[in-house]
Amino acid sequence: MDETRWTPRLVNCGIEYQPIAVQYRNARRFFNCRQYDSGPGLNWVEIVVHHEGTLNFTANPKDLILNAIYEAVENESFYPVNYQSGQVADTFLVRACKPALDQLFKRSLTLRLINGAMIPMAVWFNVASHQRDHISPPLIISQVTDRLLNRLENHRGVENVLNLSKFSSHPAFKYIEVKLKNSFTFHLVCSTIHNNDDRRRTIKGFNLSQNELTDLSPMRLFGDFDYELLDITGNSIQSSKRLCSDLERVRAKHLYLANNPLTKSNKFPDCLSPLINNFKFVDGVPFDKLHKLYSPLNYEIDMECDGVRIDWTNKSTLLKFKDSKYWHAFLIPDADHKFNKEDLFNFFFVMVSPELSEFYPCYYKFEYNQHRFLVRECFDQIEHLVNNCNLEMKIPQITSDEQELTYQNSVPYYLRMNVTAMKQGHLQPKKCIEQALQQRFAATNRVLNLEDFQSSEQLENVIVSLSSPRILSTVLRMASRKFLGNCIELRLGNNKILGLNLRTLSLLNGLLALDLSMNWIYDLSMLTALNEIPLRSLRLHGNPLCKKYVLPSEYIRDVKKVCPGLLRLDDVDLSTKPGLTPQKDFLCDTAGYELVGEDFLCPYMQDFELLDTRFDLRRFYSEESIFTLTCSYDIRRAHPTKPTNELCKRINKYNYFSRNLLKNSMDTCRVHLGEHDIMQTLMQLPEVKHDYISMQTDVMHHDEQGAMVYVTGVLLDGPDLLLAFSRQFVLRVKETECGIGGGGQVMIIANERLNIMNPTPKQERDAFKVVKPRELEPEPDDSLEVKEHKLHILQEITGLRPKWCTRILQEEADWDMRSALKQFVKLDEQNKLPDEAFT
Repeated sequence: MDETRWTPRLVNCGIEYQPIAVQYRNARRFFNCRQYDSGPGLNWVEIVVHHEGTLNFTANPKDLILNAIYEAVENESFYPVNYQSGQVADTFLVRACKPALDQLFKRSLTLRLINGAMIPMAVWFNVASHQRDHISPPLIISQVTDRLLNRLENHRGVENVLNLSKFSSHPAFKYIEVKLKNSFTFHLVCSTIHNNDDRRRTIKGFNLSQNELTDLSPMRLFGDFDYELLDITGNSIQSSKRLCSDLERVRAKHLYLANNPLTKSNKFPDCLSPLINNFKFVDGVPFDKLHKLYSPLNYEIDMECDGVRIDWTNKSTLLKFKDSKYWHAFLIPDADHKFNKEDLFNFFFVMVSPELSEFYPCYYKFEYNQHRFLVRECFDQIEHLVNNCNLEMKIPQITSDEQELTYQNSVPYYLRMNVTAMKQGHLQPKKCIEQALQQRFAATNRVLNLEDFQSSEQLENVIVSLSSPRILSTVLRMASRKFLGNCIELRLGNNKILGLNLRTLSLLNGLLALDLSMNWIYDLSMLTALNEIPLRSLRLHGNPLCKKYVLPSEYIRDVKKVCPGLLRLDDVDLSTKPGLTPQKDFLCDTAGYELVGEDFLCPYMQDFELLDTRFDLRRFYSEESIFTLTCSYDIRRAHPTKPTNELCKRINKYNYFSRNLLKNSMDTCRVHLGEHDIMQTLMQLPEVKHDYISMQTDVMHHDEQGAMVYVTGVLLDGPDLLLAFSRQFVLRVKETECGIGGGGQVMIIANERLNIMNPTPKQERDAFKVVKPRELEPEPDDSLEVKEHKLHILQEITGLRPKWCTRILQEEADWDMRSALKQFVKLDEQNKLPDEAFT
């Protein structure tokens, strides 16, 4: 560009401002120099950036130049006006910015761009006189800030948030360049807000996202006040030390920090520890759990560009990553979110080979209609899933006869290999397993409780599937190194275990009791290796194999073939007469198991036995409940000789309330409706004693609306009248989300049918012949285990941190739960519990 040929011109900055008359007659030009003798005063200065076309092929040459200038002026006042991009040079006007110009002259009017290029500049002093009606960037910035103060928004669920996101893109900045990355500009905005006391007090948060911020020091003006939200996502913050210094006095409930370079450093999130008292949540995660729940998927990885995509079109590319130590991502599309996390991994692990490397999915999350998780150091499994399974997750379906699984449907997925390197602070699955094991061992009773192992707090970010024999062996091997030599009982219930092999059992030689209940074991052949250990107690209830047996004796016989030394099976003592112990439960769904235990059937049958407790059964009935009784007991069949009058009277008590459609019309009306009528009938029936050992139950239906339970067995009416009975209960869910944690539900009886009949010869022969096992002595109230349990319950109810639970329960309530709860309510009402007392 030939600058000697430049002619005077008018620079238009909008109709509300007077044009700037640029002329070069009295202007002074500086180029490649470090000083000047007299400054421009308040007049306009023109800056010409001579890039000579070298930036024309970059993505955004204007931003490259401005960023280099802001870096050079070191946060001094600097507002380019009327920026014009050219083929060989860019030009703009500035004024009232002597400190910034001094910084540019110190660099010999040369810019160093981020790509390393050195670009010269020419500076023209006094190209136009300043007029009162000329455009004023500081005034426009203050006006825009003031208007935004009048339009506070709802952001991330918080009302009255000041929206400064993408501040430079505001339409009012059409003729000026404004970037909050310039600390002087940011300070001007913050000062305008801070000086407006009335509206500043209504602000509950700040949205500063996507402003290229590197310095938050102007936010110190808002220190010592509690806000709801500070959103600084998508900026250029790199220094944790500077961030912690800038926010030292800034407090907010939520801090949003994602998509800043800082979050990708090896020291994140530990580097934020100085701010732990300033913010309760960081990116939605409790601050005190940020390290534990940290995920590279939130901070380090961009699934659109990071890593190499592997799908069915380029499978051969996979071999390049054979020796990689990086993280690899699995992405499973699910536009309708048909699968929850548990279902997804149930289906996915069907495809994983049990013969290859251990496979630990980490950092699972569902976003952008995809299930995403990371794995590493399992290339043989990845190769198997790509080449043998064709990158398809097959969905198993049970045939109508429930004898065979089919895989007619499948979901395709793809990988991104090498999405990020393994860094300090990243999750290590085996370390997580070790920490979980340490919490699961009770030294006082020598029990290793791995029931529902995946629910361990330490495994929140890693999937540890004990259905894999290899992973199960690894977990038990790690446990054996720590304490399995001292362990006499191992609980593995509810872990989707398919079976145990010799390799796994080689670690269990010292065990006396093993709990495998509520797993996926469908045949005893999968447990043949159990004869290698001297088990005395075994629990198998809730496994599919239990449904194969109709007769209890057959079930016990086959189990004892596997474990010859067994003394207890499914909590029933086999030492007296093992052939008499029945299979207890037949379930349409393992979720219905609790119905036949403490949730319903067990307390109902116990309360029914005595008149003193029977009245409590009213809690199971409502005004819509229906009860009927039938009595088909043939007294002549039971007593061929003449029965006694006493015996006839006892049977007549059942006959009186019996409903028999074949008899007179009065009997047809013996349908008892409503809680009052039903309880009157029940209270007139004799006291009885049930034979719980021979009792059999069948949960024929169970879902979220209700259930149907069928129970058969024998009972004693008085000392000598043995009766067979069956009861059918149709249950309806009355309340949900009950109890601690909101996971319980209350069921009432919608319809009940009681049938009294003659016992079979086998029932007569076996009734009350097996002594009910002696219940274990309850733990003393002052035992360590009871105290730990009370602390856990108090924490669940109140949400207090452990040290506060201990203080209230131990120091103020002397381990009395009732007193502790009263003390908590009292302290809460008096506002004596600080915020930090709660999790």
